[in-house]
Amino acid sequence: MKLFLQGDRGKALCEHCQQVVGITYLRRDVPFSDGHGLARDILVGVCDLCATVVAIPPQSTPAIKEARKQSLTSIEARLPAVYLDVLDAAMHCVAPDAGVQMRKLFLGYYLSAPAASSLEQVHSGFAAYLAEQAEARQLPAVQVMKRLSLKVNHYVAEDLARLLQATRMTQTELLKALIAQMRLDVLEGGNPAVIADLRQLARLGL
Repeated sequence: MKLFLQGDRGKALCEHCQQVVGITYLRRDVPFSDGHGLARDILVGVCDLCATVVAIPPQSTPAIKEARKQSLTSIEARLPAVYLDVLDAAMHCVAPDAGVQMRKLFLGYYLSAPAASSLEQVHSGFAAYLAEQAEARQLPAVQVMKRLSLKVNHYVAEDLARLLQATRMTQTELLKALIAQMRLDVLEGGNPAVIADLRQLARLGL
C-alpha cells in the first residue's frame, strides 16, 4: 500500500467537475455523507480546480471509522435479565445465526414504528405473565439485572426521542415495553408481517 504524504499529487475523477483532474493530498475536515458529524484533520485528495474532496487514501480509513463511531449516540439501560433473554430469543427465532450485535437492528425496527397506545398495556401484561410463571413454577424471587448498551446513528436516536415524547415513558420503561411487544409479535407468533420484516432486516444485517 502506498503511503501518501501531505502535498503529494495525483489524478482522480471529480464528480463536480465531471472530468479527470489533478489532485493534491491535503488535510481537511471531512463531513460524513449523511450530513451529521465529520472526521477532522484527515488526509484526503482535493481537486485542484474546485477544492472538492475526491479521494480518500486507505491510510485515512481508520481515523474516519473512529470519527464515525464517536458520532454515534449511546443508549444505555439496566434491565431485568429476562428482557434480554426475550430479545435474544426473538432474534434467534427470526434468524438463528443472529448474534448480540443484531440487538440494535431489532430494537431500531421497533423504535421506528409509530407510537402505539397499547405499549404500556403490553408491558403490564408481560410483567403479570412473569409474576404468574414465577409463582406457578415456585421460582425464587431473584431478579438479575443486565446492562443493555447500544451505539446508534442519529436516525435511531431521533426515533427514540420521538417515542419517549409520545409515550411519556422513561427510556428504560420504553425499552422494556418494546421488548414485551416483540415477544407478542415474534415468540407468540402474533404478527407475521413484523416477523417477515425482521427476517428481511436480519438477512441484510448478517
